[in-house]
Amino acid sequence: MMKSLFRSRIFSFNSSLFLRDSTKLEAFTEFPMRQQADEQGKKVTTGRSWNIDELRLKSDEDLHKLWYVLLREKNLIASDNILKRKITGESGPQGQIGKVRVSMARLKTVLKERKLVRDAYRQHLEDEYVQAQRQEFEKQTKEAEEKEAKEPYVPKITFDLLRAKYADLKRGVDNLDYIKKAAEFDIKKKELKAYLNAKYDYKSKKEAGGEVTQGERKEEGFKSGIIEQLNSGNLKITQEEVLRSHIKNWRMLDLKQRRIVLGALNARRARDAKSEFLKELNLLGQKIAYDNLQRQKTASP
Repeated sequence: MMKSLFRSRIFSFNSSLFLRDSTKLEAFTEFPMRQQADEQGKKVTTGRSWNIDELRLKSDEDLHKLWYVLLREKNLIASDNILKRKITGESGPQGQIGKVRVSMARLKTVLKERKLVRDAYRQHLEDEYVQAQRQEFEKQTKEAEEKEAKEPYVPKITFDLLRAKYADLKRGVDNLDYIKKAAEFDIKKKELKAYLNAKYDYKSKKEAGGEVTQGERKEEGFKSGIIEQLNSGNLKITQEEVLRSHIKNWRMLDLKQRRIVLGALNARRARDAKSEFLKELNLLGQKIAYDNLQRQKTASP
């Protein structure tokens, strides 16, 4: 009786929508079954939510199927609540939909855990591949350097080399000295480059003001270097060395920027050099004045 009444109510309520068969709609709700159980004095029980340990034991395919089962159950409960408010004016219990939401949240947690594991494994494989490629590249580079060290050095044919040959021919000289000079120049250039790379190795250089361990020298940062240059006796340094000693990413500067930076650095170095010169001149003047005073004391009776 109640089932037919329920169907008649649904049909009359949805008459504007031309609903011809209410049995299709009953497939998305359990409200008639629950109402019939209440009239018969029976209690409809619901199960608990899925534990996350139970979900971890399922495959991805089973979790995919379970997700749509939970989604259907969630929509079914929502439909029941809508029908109960329309028919009785009361809201249904919200505990069952809470269990479904908890199960869906735990299912998403399991999927996220598996995604993190897959990403970590993929990153591990990528790191292994990169490490193997780096070792292979270093091995090939080392073999090429050893092979190059064993073979005699031959400079590349450049316009400078051709101009040197042309200049020798104009002077009436026809020999291989120009190749020897070019090779010596390239070797000196490589040695200077290696020296600069070793001297200004910023990756292994400690930061200024950092903690100093035993046996390490505290770095004072980048200065003009005039005092160190005077103490070392190296009175001639290249502009590239000045630039590298102050600018970490100096290779990124274009020619105009290098000229501007070198102008500012050389100006500061000139001021520091002038200051050191005036100090030395002041000390020399004091020494001469002291020597004159001592001679006057010894000369006086």
